[in-house]
Amino acid sequence: GKITAFAKNAKTSRKRFGGRLEPFVLFRVRFRERPGDMKFVEDLETIEVFRRMMEDIELFMWGSFLSESVEILLPKESPNEDMFSLFADTLREIDAGKSAMPLVLGFQLGALSLSGYGPSLDACAECGGETGKGARFSIRKGGALCAGCAEGLQNGTPYSGDFLKDRESMEIHLGRVLRYIKLFLRFTEYHTEKKLNSSKFIEELKI
Repeated sequence: GKITAFAKNAKTSRKRFGGRLEPFVLFRVRFRERPGDMKFVEDLETIEVFRRMMEDIELFMWGSFLSESVEILLPKESPNEDMFSLFADTLREIDAGKSAMPLVLGFQLGALSLSGYGPSLDACAECGGETGKGARFSIRKGGALCAGCAEGLQNGTPYSGDFLKDRESMEIHLGRVLRYIKLFLRFTEYHTEKKLNSSKFIEELKI
């Protein structure tokens, strides 16, 4: 699970840590635990470096957004191997040059589901029926609403569950993908009651 540990002399001990304590470096760590639940890093073994994400400012920001999302969605020391795999695989695909935004959107949906915050996407969050044509998404109500339940809804966002399952359409309509990323960002912040530092970057992003 998510663990916080101290790396003593990390900036000066090149032999022990050698630049591995950087964002977007996947490593295996050995630590020791002291009374009071304090953990100290003993040594590291680098497994993989996501170099493009470290050097490209836009990819760096997307990676930071993914990292922050994991941070607020997972409780401390609660093992979640599926979340780890989703996170690492998404970073790997973005670093390999695949289109970032569809991957980020897919990560958001997967991470919300794995952490227990998953929105209702296929069935109406209000009545349980099919969403269908005219559906809207309500952050407060926890997901998609059918046209009947969405009638009179203020601030609801037009919603298509089919689009979220169509990777080919996502690659073509990146502006629409970005709108969904922003929507699920707000959903995450609302339901976790936590603010992401990278949200300002994403909210200002335009296609």
